[in-house]
Amino acid sequence: MPNQLNQNRETAKLTASTRPQNQRPLGLIFFIMLMDVIGITILSPVAPQIILRYSNSALMVTMIPVIYAIGQFIATPIIGKLGDRLGRRPVLLACLVGQALGYLIFGIGGSLWVLFLGRLIGGITGGNLSTASAYIADVSKPEERSKNFAIISSAWSLGLILGPAIGGMFGQFSLETPAYAAAVISSITVILGIFLLTESLPKEKRVTTPMNLRDFNPIISILDMARKPGLAGLFVVNSIFSFAFNGINSITALFIIQKFSAQTWQISLMMMLAGAFITLTNVFLVPRWVPRFGEKNTAVASLLGSALLNVAMFFAPFLGLFFSFNTLASGTSAFIFPALTTLTTERVSPHEIGELMGVTSAVGSLMNIFGPIWGGLMYDHVMVGSPFWMGAILLVFAAYMLTRTAARVQLQTLPTDA
Repeated sequence: MPNQLNQNRETAKLTASTRPQNQRPLGLIFFIMLMDVIGITILSPVAPQIILRYSNSALMVTMIPVIYAIGQFIATPIIGKLGDRLGRRPVLLACLVGQALGYLIFGIGGSLWVLFLGRLIGGITGGNLSTASAYIADVSKPEERSKNFAIISSAWSLGLILGPAIGGMFGQFSLETPAYAAAVISSITVILGIFLLTESLPKEKRVTTPMNLRDFNPIISILDMARKPGLAGLFVVNSIFSFAFNGINSITALFIIQKFSAQTWQISLMMMLAGAFITLTNVFLVPRWVPRFGEKNTAVASLLGSALLNVAMFFAPFLGLFFSFNTLASGTSAFIFPALTTLTTERVSPHEIGELMGVTSAVGSLMNIFGPIWGGLMYDHVMVGSPFWMGAILLVFAAYMLTRTAARVQLQTLPTDA
């Protein structure tokens, strides 16, 4: 009996000592992800004005998110594989160092190619968000993973508000100051990671098989997943939405600069309002309305509502009304991703959900590339602000496709379910 009591005391001590160790890395990972999102969004209020120093082309303005997305699309699969083989900690720290370097180069600037190089380096090392997600999975018990993965959405929601706010504030000193601030933020995160971040993936659990070219090709995974019944149509709907959404967002700041002579702080305020409304929608409305009205109906209504609000932004006669329409459009679009994600996950088996999320992320990255390029070209060669009403047409078409795709999936899966 005494031995049993001693054993229980030791177990209690071990449990008590383990809890802080498990909580500390999760808190640090949240901080790393938050700093990543702030670093990404901190440049949004000033990037268009910096590019306008060297070029009046809207396409050049939209190349800032395009080049970042290209680097991320190419590097994310490789960074993920390296994390599985080398461990999460060294990959995370290396990516943070790369991001600090990218922001520093962007701040120094001097020419378009230097600015683009800075964003390319940032995009290549931006794959640490996926590595941070893997870290969370490593240190979480199976029953705690869904709760702990809320760290990701929390970091994004908070970063969407703080990033533009900090960018607008530092942008009042100079347009380059937000980039230097982002470099400092990343450097501080590196220092914290060196001293506080422990490795989450033991050597015995790391992958030892050699990598091959197929591991680095997300296109193959997209095509394999699209062959499953019903998924191809949903991928098309998701692609159209992401294409139009990214194309419109890439020219919004430029549009209000040229139409309303908006200042840096006004661009920052617009982005903060959008981020805050997205957060409120995700917290209070999505959990209530999506189950009540259903995923398909919610997504269709959101696509049509976004289309209407984009047209309203194009015709807005003054900046305050534009802000109102843009804020509502941001909240409306927040329904689309969770609704489409639920519709797609219902069409794969549980062991394929991870692969599906990777494919969905890859599709989103592609649209992060092609959408802004389209937005810049249309803005330059059709008319100022044309992506707003052209994107609205695409969103209406996506809503039509979704109604047809959902009906077709039900007909395909009915015999199997029966």
